[in-house]
Amino acid sequence: MESGYKFQPSDELILRLLKEKRLNPHFSQHHPIKDIDHICSLEPWDLPTESKTESEDQVFYFFYEPRYKYRNSNRVDRRTEAGQWKITSEDSHIEAGNGLTGTKKFLTFYCRGPDSKVPVKTDWLMHEYHVKDDPHYEAVLKCTSLLPIT
Repeated sequence: MESGYKFQPSDELILRLLKEKRLNPHFSQHHPIKDIDHICSLEPWDLPTESKTESEDQVFYFFYEPRYKYRNSNRVDRRTEAGQWKITSEDSHIEAGNGLTGTKKFLTFYCRGPDSKVPVKTDWLMHEYHVKDDPHYEAVLKCTSLLPIT
């Protein structure tokens, strides 16, 4: 990526990129959004090293396809070795024009407590985008990491 270029796509642009990615799987080879096998194969603190772009504001983008908890299920498996991503609010509806619509999910990462079975909420946030023309294809992820206040 060119020096001085800041990749800050709007929600509408992300939906258009998601649709283009679904129609052309090799699309992201020439784009600043990286394909990763599964977002939950990585811990949130490892995501910055996997990104194609550097970000001062700790925002990273990835394409991925979901993994499901069970073979015939629509429940997405969002567990990692250290914890899990939990949906923390209602979906947000997005209209990108030309009839293209989608949703944005808001997730927070919870670590497993070392001495407790109660998960500990972290400052890691994720925005997960879904295009409505194909509800089974979940491909763009905007992962925002917020550093703890010290």
